[in-house]
Amino acid sequence: MQKAHRRSDNQRKLARLQTHYKKLKKADDIRGLLRIKALMALYRGEQIETVARCYDVSVKSLKRWQADFEEEDRVSDRPRSGRPPTLSKEQEAELKAKLTDDNQRVWIARHVYVWLLTTFGVTLSVGYLPELLRKLGFSYQKAVHLLVKRHTEKRRIWIQTRLPAIYADYLRDGWRIFYQDEVGFQTEGTLARTWAPRGEKAQIKNFGRHGRVNLIGAFELGTGQFYGVLTSFYVNATRFRRFILHLKHEMRTDKILLICDNASFHKAKWFQEWAKTQLTWLRLEFLPGYSPDFNPIERLWRWVKTEYTHNQCWDTKIQLKRSLTNMLDELHQRTPELLGLMRSELERLRLIFAFYDTPFVLDPLLQQGDFIQEVTTV
Repeated sequence: MQKAHRRSDNQRKLARLQTHYKKLKKADDIRGLLRIKALMALYRGEQIETVARCYDVSVKSLKRWQADFEEEDRVSDRPRSGRPPTLSKEQEAELKAKLTDDNQRVWIARHVYVWLLTTFGVTLSVGYLPELLRKLGFSYQKAVHLLVKRHTEKRRIWIQTRLPAIYADYLRDGWRIFYQDEVGFQTEGTLARTWAPRGEKAQIKNFGRHGRVNLIGAFELGTGQFYGVLTSFYVNATRFRRFILHLKHEMRTDKILLICDNASFHKAKWFQEWAKTQLTWLRLEFLPGYSPDFNPIERLWRWVKTEYTHNQCWDTKIQLKRSLTNMLDELHQRTPELLGLMRSELERLRLIFAFYDTPFVLDPLLQQGDFIQEVTTV
């Protein structure tokens, strides 16, 4: 009986709040509308702590709002005299701490406006807020992913110890060192900025996502040489082994060292056992986990998509594969551009070595690239 009475009482309060909502909506009273929405959530049975989190307001403020409504039927702030309120130094510090600590969400001027309104009861112009935030030491920027599973110590060891040893030992003994990776291309394609008539949208015909073609590749720093194999199937250990054998035949070399990521098929048990029987001509090195920035072929993938697949879609997987096949054929004619890409990657690696306070050991590859570029140009 008591629960039924409480439900009936809440329904009456919700009806009153709905009436207030219509009035305040016409008056464009944003603060009052926020208060009404929070109270509606309470009377619909939500926990007060949950409502407080959702509306970025304290439980104490919610209880005060509830008392004002139930005792005075008031859902708006009392009129205030004097100049419009501004943030004190303490409030500015609290705002800065809020944006710094709660950084796993999107903060735009409108969100900051609502937080200031519900926390301090302060209304600041949305147009002024960017200026305030810049004054507090913030900038409007695109977020980047932080690979939380990245092992900082293993990355340091790789740059300071392992990579220099690889180039010192294996190059001296006549091994060719390739960075290896796989990349996928969808028939739906990817979109990028382009020049188009002003006032008109650049529209790319989209046939939908009908399939994917994978590219297994290897990129050699120092020569800028690239070798790739296309497959319409998922890449697994069997196809990876076949790719290595094709790479050996294509490069006509008896000593290949592949630097790979930690994909599961790279470390399949039967594949690793096979690789141990091929040590006279094949060696595998694995990058630290979650370290794509250590693999120069990643920049090659970005360049390939920019040059060949951005702003294009294909009706079928066959058409996509045919287009990628033509791309691989053209790459053999674009050696100077691949060399330029290689030089950019070596300069980027130089910065990584500097970050880890390690002498840069890849300068001979830059000289090797200059030599090959001269031969290729001739």
